[in-house]
Amino acid sequence: MVKFSFLALAGAIATATAAKHNTSIKLGKRQLRRGDASTEALLKKARPYKKANAGRKLEGQQDAVELDGSYSVKFSQCVDVRTKSEDLFSDELIAYAQSGSVVSSKSFVLFHVCQGDNCFYESDEDLYIVDLATYLANVATYHVEKRQNYCQACERFIDTCVVEEEVEEQVEEEVAEEEVAQEDEAVEEEEAVEDEAAEEEDAAEEDAAEEDEPEEGGGEGKEGGEENEAGRKLKTTARRTANYIDCDQCFAYNCYADDEADADLDDGAQQQQNMDELDNQVVEWIVQLGECQESGTQDANGNNLYIGAMCGTYGDGVELAVFLDEECSIYTSEYSFNSVYNPDYDANEINYVTYAENYIKIAFEETMSCLEVEYDDPNEEQDGNAAEEEEERYEMNEYCEGLLNDEAMDFNNCEAENGNEQEEEAQDDQYSWYTFDIEDADDIGEVCQVVYQMQGEYYHAYDESSSGTWYSRNSNGQIITVSAQNNQGNK
Repeated sequence: MVKFSFLALAGAIATATAAKHNTSIKLGKRQLRRGDASTEALLKKARPYKKANAGRKLEGQQDAVELDGSYSVKFSQCVDVRTKSEDLFSDELIAYAQSGSVVSSKSFVLFHVCQGDNCFYESDEDLYIVDLATYLANVATYHVEKRQNYCQACERFIDTCVVEEEVEEQVEEEVAEEEVAQEDEAVEEEEAVEDEAAEEEDAAEEDAAEEDEPEEGGGEGKEGGEENEAGRKLKTTARRTANYIDCDQCFAYNCYADDEADADLDDGAQQQQNMDELDNQVVEWIVQLGECQESGTQDANGNNLYIGAMCGTYGDGVELAVFLDEECSIYTSEYSFNSVYNPDYDANEINYVTYAENYIKIAFEETMSCLEVEYDDPNEEQDGNAAEEEEERYEMNEYCEGLLNDEAMDFNNCEAENGNEQEEEAQDDQYSWYTFDIEDADDIGEVCQVVYQMQGEYYHAYDESSSGTWYSRNSNGQIITVSAQNNQGNK
């Protein structure tokens, strides 16, 4: 009852429209965040691993069903392909290449695109492939920006969630009056029970009809209560069909800290601003990591070392690794990431690994929804145009669009189309030890062919025994997820 009164009171003073901030750029149907370092990376091209075009055929249907916001993305496998590099035959590297401690490769991610929010019915028919850098720039970024995106929605309904001080006082007064009324009602009920017991004792010899009158009245009260309860359930059901912002979550995210009346930033507003800036910096760092970063460290010969991401030893996650070239295509197990990473390099005052680690790991653990979420205004009556609203709510978000585009490839035709294009190249006997999967891993069509020919026996270049790992595993060898670690820490 208090909640209903609160909403009514808050709605009475709400302004007609909520405050909005122009923080996005409209591009077709897409909403790209203005000024974000990840925007360009989100537009990188990716190709489906299993299906052609931007849609797929569902079982029993002839026409392709276009992918939309009703689908989700779930990581499946990380795969490396060995590439040809003349640099491996240099005097500096050839001995390392022969020993296997220096490898030329590129990482790709296989992921499911399936309906539902948990990909429970995932299958090989839903697999897509994309390079690791693009996967990180989209999926890891999605998790970093989840708070900011929610706060943007909270800003739309600021007049619903942010109640003025005098209204809060009225609500508190109403709550106090409600509590007093409930206490009075409880006392009256107790007195009524005592009076009724006394009357029944005095009227034990009276007519049975006179004795039944209180029960009849009680029955009517019960029946009315049932009707009221049914009405409340019906209203609850109706409310659940709408999607409202959670004001408690808005405050938990500190979304309204910068809307304080005082022009000077208070502690909460400063914290909010710092969180936004840090999130943006972490996104930029993750994007740069996928593309390759200078480490600020050199090897014994004075050559620059680079840091980037690549598939882990078992393909069930991703590791941070050290490379010998600015494209992060020549991996070396002679160094570990922790031994060369310098948080202070390039005037960085933040150890971004500390903030980015969980977001990167979660990108390979949790399902990502493709839905562009829209929230209903609790101060407006819901109209009957449900079909149009439902269609709008299945719009795909920018993160999934960054993974999928029109240049899709049907994996079922992959080998047939490309199987004869890859020819064996004669090599000098002194280099007969050297093998590679593909000359140029920039052609996703050729990569698709190579991965197909692996028949599930995927290659992984990363050497965990030499380069280390940031994962912990259980007794079955499975990665202990971020959520599992958090649960253990809360016990």
